[in-house]
Amino acid sequence: MRPAPPAPPAPRPPRAAGPAPRRAPGGFTLLELLVVVAIGGLLVGVLSSTFGQVSAAEMRAQSNAVAGALRRCFTYAVAHGKYVRLTLDLEGGALSAAATSDPLLITREKRDEGESPDALTEEQERLNERAQEEGRPPVFAPPKLSEDPDLPALRLDKGVRLAGVFTPSQEDVFRAGKAHIHFFPNGFAEPAMVYLTNRREEGEGITFTLTLSPLTGKVTRAPGEVDPGRYFGRAVKEENE
Repeated sequence: MRPAPPAPPAPRPPRAAGPAPRRAPGGFTLLELLVVVAIGGLLVGVLSSTFGQVSAAEMRAQSNAVAGALRRCFTYAVAHGKYVRLTLDLEGGALSAAATSDPLLITREKRDEGESPDALTEEQERLNERAQEEGRPPVFAPPKLSEDPDLPALRLDKGVRLAGVFTPSQEDVFRAGKAHIHFFPNGFAEPAMVYLTNRREEGEGITFTLTLSPLTGKVTRAPGEVDPGRYFGRAVKEENE
């Protein structure tokens, strides 16, 4: 008698029905894509913050460039026997200089922000009006300045800006518009402080103060924004009064 054939294996129970993992066309699941996007956004934020902030070394290099421009103006004025005006565009982050043989007169009256350095005082305007009435040429006229390749022209790197400029002929530190520093052929410069910073409107950063010596043209650098003080640029006997 032949043995009976073995019984067929029992069928496996069917798997519980459930949603299959969703995959993007490239073969990634939706969860994997979300993780990649989140990591990418985090990296972009970190890199933007890193590259947007100018390093301390770059700040020192830029402050050296501005100090060099001040010294070049001082040297040029003495070597060529001319008057030099250095214009600092605070909003444009640029410096440019021009020279003239015409005397540049700095009045003792304080100049306000946005006012032209060639603006006449009330007394000068009165003298010009009298000269006109008498048929004479004006006593005071704006100087004729011209550029020279030997004079400095500088544009600050992105992320570095001119935070302010102060000279004794100003009422307050200029924070906008254009400021001017003058150099004279007799080896004298208008005392000045120039503030450079990489600080944004909100947040921390690096600020340097460049101080121009009127007698030597030497420029010193100090950290932070140094207060010019009440007697900055005045003669000693004026300080004691």
